Amino acid sequence: MLLAPPDHSTRLPVPREFVHRSADDDVLITHFQTGADGTHRMAARWPRAHALFGPVAGGDNPMLMAETIRQAGAAVAHMAYGAPTDLHFLLWDLRYEVPGDVLAAGVPLSPATAVVRCDDVRRRGGRLASFHLEVDLWRGGLRVGRGGASASCVTRAAYRRLRPARPTAPTAVAAPTEVAVPTAGMAPTVVAAPAVVDGPEPVTPALAGRARARDVLLAATGTPGVWRLRAERGHPVVFDSQSDHLPGRAIVEAMRQAAQLATGYPHMVVPSLDAGFRRYVELDRPCHVTTSLGRPLPGGGLPVRVTLVQDDEVAAEGVLTARPVAGGAS
Repeated sequence: MLLAPPDHSTRLPVPREFVHRSADDDVLITHFQTGADGTHRMAARWPRAHALFGPVAGGDNPMLMAETIRQAGAAVAHMAYGAPTDLHFLLWDLRYEVPGDVLAAGVPLSPATAVVRCDDVRRRGGRLASFHLEVDLWRGGLRVGRGGASASCVTRAAYRRLRPARPTAPTAVAAPTEVAVPTAGMAPTVVAAPAVVDGPEPVTPALAGRARARDVLLAATGTPGVWRLRAERGHPVVFDSQSDHLPGRAIVEAMRQAAQLATGYPHMVVPSLDAGFRRYVELDRPCHVTTSLGRPLPGGGLPVRVTLVQDDEVAAEGVLTARPVAGGAS
């Protein structure tokens, strides 16, 4: 077992706005300190019941590691590199993994500490422009997870130039659009499809590993292995800190739901995720989600590749490990 190194530097509280959340119970990174070795140590806290990444079968949901890493990246950008709070963050990739021995032992996964190392930090005009981070998640002396992420930062003015007059979740118009639905082994079928917000009725919540319909981010298309992305514009977590595109936390949860639908597992966890984000997922146009199953892994689990396509271009893709468990939906 790898032990976390001791550190005695000043420990500072992390404001909600530094992790880009508005609700206290959605803040997973609570305190920050920088060690003499240049690493950043952060206190982590997982809630008993998260609104998007709730418990699975009464145990910790590994998907919270993705959100913990995302929040750790935001915190280090603001507290270590002085990024102002009006910067917009563009997430390019996000990954995490639960070590095999930890998974096999069945120990709780909720970390107490995130140890962050940053590299490829770039500045433009004296401000933070982009960075990459590697994160180890610790529970006492046990490393329960690891992962990383990359992001770019743009000013509010640059963001407005990049995305002029984009509709937000409260104003996006869900007008049907003709799109080509991917079909395995056949030419795409052109159909009328609704936008992401106020989209079609969700799939049955239990099939996607959810207990409430508002948390389901996928709708059926009638084509096996293909779903439509959907989101309720009033969702308190999906559209918390911004609302002119679907945020990364919702995209990775949509990937997880697609993996569960594709595998048919009644209940499952995702001990590893490796996701890439190529372009914004817009709210006012349709987006389709497709899956491809890999071969079962020797240690258990099934790899699932999930792809999000909007305007005939890949918007995001990821590979998740789906592992069945006994229990109930979140």
